[in-house]
Amino acid sequence: AVLILSVSLSNSLTCVAVNVQMHIDLTSEKMVTLDVGQLKKTYQVYDEPRLLIAGTSTCFVILMFFLHPVHHKDTAWIALLGAFVTIAFTNPHDVQDALRNHVEWDTLLFFAGLFVLVEVCAAMGLLQAIGDALASVIKSLPEESQLSVAITLIIWVSAITSAFLDNIPYTATMIPVVRVLADELPHTLDITILAWALSFGACLGGNGTLLGASANIVTAGLSTSKGYGISFLNFFYPGMLTMLFTTAIANIYMLVVYVWV
Repeated sequence: AVLILSVSLSNSLTCVAVNVQMHIDLTSEKMVTLDVGQLKKTYQVYDEPRLLIAGTSTCFVILMFFLHPVHHKDTAWIALLGAFVTIAFTNPHDVQDALRNHVEWDTLLFFAGLFVLVEVCAAMGLLQAIGDALASVIKSLPEESQLSVAITLIIWVSAITSAFLDNIPYTATMIPVVRVLADELPHTLDITILAWALSFGACLGGNGTLLGASANIVTAGLSTSKGYGISFLNFFYPGMLTMLFTTAIANIYMLVVYVWV
């Protein structure tokens, strides 16, 4: 549930930003009329049958992702099946070229190493130790301040941790901690409020560094392949400032809605 809330929150923030930008553009100047014919000439579709096959395969993969509660198959195998079908039917006579020149192997290997590192941290108990430390601090506080401190701590610890480690294993580790807190302190801590705090922190923390979110790494890989490298420090300064600013806004919002009002 927390993961779903995190994804929904990310999509909502993106939609808000897009709507604000569209409003600014519409009010500041007239919209430019697009020349559809020129677009078709610039971005031509050279092989419509292959495009149809690739599009159908992509739609199938996305549909199977949504149907995961029904078939309970690992999404990695579904993605691999879709990739295999696409390569087999669109480029069957030159699979080696497709695998060698059109697959972002450096990005995939980086993901593999990152996930191994995070899983090692989880296996060693680092993530569980963070959750236990949060729980002990919150339990030691008086009842009137437990909720506000719990919101603030969960948001900021989640944001900082998710900026340097993948947020999925961290969130999975924190879910039992949040449940225990809500069960042991039912009069002061609501599970819904704690879940939203965890979602805000884990989602917004991914903007902090290049390692914080999968989209960051994929974007950096694509940019590097086009000749525009994005280093860790290039991403760190604007990303961390954005993360701190948005996390502070989320913290104040939750305190206003659930504590002060």
